[in-house]
Amino acid sequence: MKPLPAPDTAAILLDKYAQGERDFSHAKLNECVLSGTRLPNIILRAADLNVANLSNANLSQSDLQAAVLNVSRLSGTNLSQANLQAAQMNVANLIQAILVGANLTGASLIRAELLRADLSNANLTQANLQEADLREVRLRWSNLTRANLSRSNLRKSSLIGANLSHIQAHSINLEGADLNNAIMIGMECRHGNLRTANLSGANLRGANLRWANLTGANLKEADLTDAKLSGADLTGAQLEGAILENTILVHADLSRANLRHARCVGADLSGATITGIQMQGAIVYDIQTAEVVCDWIDLSPYGDQSQRRHFNTAQDVHTFLNQRPAQVMVTIDGVMTLAAHAALATAFTQLAEVSPVLSRPPNIELTHRHTQLACITDDEIGLSAIAYLVTLPFLDGLAIQKILNTLHQEGVSQPLRSFALDEADRELHRVKSMLQQQDLSSLQALVADHDFFTQPLQIKLVNARGSSLELYANPQFGVRQTSGTDGITPTDIGKLYQPSLENYLAFFRSS
Repeated sequence: MKPLPAPDTAAILLDKYAQGERDFSHAKLNECVLSGTRLPNIILRAADLNVANLSNANLSQSDLQAAVLNVSRLSGTNLSQANLQAAQMNVANLIQAILVGANLTGASLIRAELLRADLSNANLTQANLQEADLREVRLRWSNLTRANLSRSNLRKSSLIGANLSHIQAHSINLEGADLNNAIMIGMECRHGNLRTANLSGANLRGANLRWANLTGANLKEADLTDAKLSGADLTGAQLEGAILENTILVHADLSRANLRHARCVGADLSGATITGIQMQGAIVYDIQTAEVVCDWIDLSPYGDQSQRRHFNTAQDVHTFLNQRPAQVMVTIDGVMTLAAHAALATAFTQLAEVSPVLSRPPNIELTHRHTQLACITDDEIGLSAIAYLVTLPFLDGLAIQKILNTLHQEGVSQPLRSFALDEADRELHRVKSMLQQQDLSSLQALVADHDFFTQPLQIKLVNARGSSLELYANPQFGVRQTSGTDGITPTDIGKLYQPSLENYLAFFRSS
């Protein structure tokens, strides 16, 4: 179409649109006034609309690909489902504009005003939003992959489920923003302001958050694997259940942060400040701790500081932060079948109702001859109780029960018992008392048809310092049966291979 004549361009366009014409590509509409008009499905490809007034207009499902709308007024404009690929909207006023489902791939919105605009489900791949005002904007489920948001302001914005992978966001302001379940893989967010932001469940793998302000931020269940947080301020941040594998936290401030039940493995905390950090139930080891600052940590279940752990030396801190999780290792001399797996899962579900110490399913590893169950626990207190419960479905479980009963009875009168042993004995007593009230006939019937549960066992307790105690080892383990080799019972084996009381007490003293 030929460019519209300069005089009354807006009036001519409206007249032609009313007559059914829709294609106004390359139109020259600079400084025109089309505020409040209804122009859905209009085609304005590569049109010049600089300093135009389109406030409160209806341009839904319009085609504005490569259009130029610099310094234009689009406040309250309906651009839902519009095609704005490669459009130029620099310094444009888009306050409270509706851009739901719009395609803004490669669009330029440098220093644009988008206060309270709705861009839910919009595609902003590789869009340029440098220094844009995006306060209280809605970007729910939007795609901002590789967009440039450096120095932009998204304070109190909603980006739930948004894809922010590999964005450039140097010095971005996301204070109080909602990024729940957002995808932020590899994002560049140096010196970003994320104070009190909600990043719960967010995927921040490989993100660069160096020197970012994350004070009071909610990172619960977030994935920070390989993320870079050197110099970041995480004071009072919520990191409960977060993944911090190989995360760089050099000189970061984690004072009073909540890392309960977090997994922090292979992280670099050199020079970091972690005094007052909450770590109950956290899995922490292979940590670099050079020059780390830590006077004490909070190990209370609810973060009320009722269980403080104080440190006197840097070596104490290093030792504490490099403890592998306590676990019960059960090795079965046979390969678990799918049917046996189903039976074991059902049996463990029933036993978990007896005591919460078995509420976490075991890690299972199969070789060509053996099956290994690793039952991880938050601390050593539950080890004996877990060993008692986890072996109940097996034939060798009788021997293990007798061993634990004997060690408990012999150890009660021993002087200088450790706190860990006292608590472990109490937990074991609770489990035994609750089992006496249960009808286990259905469990026995469940495993009766599977040879897997009659195979010889080896069982080992491992505490957080890496010390192990072999609780039971069936001498028939690994021996391939031939005729005439049967005759020794699991109960007899248990009596023969009971660990010494001295070793049992030493194991819990080293916990």
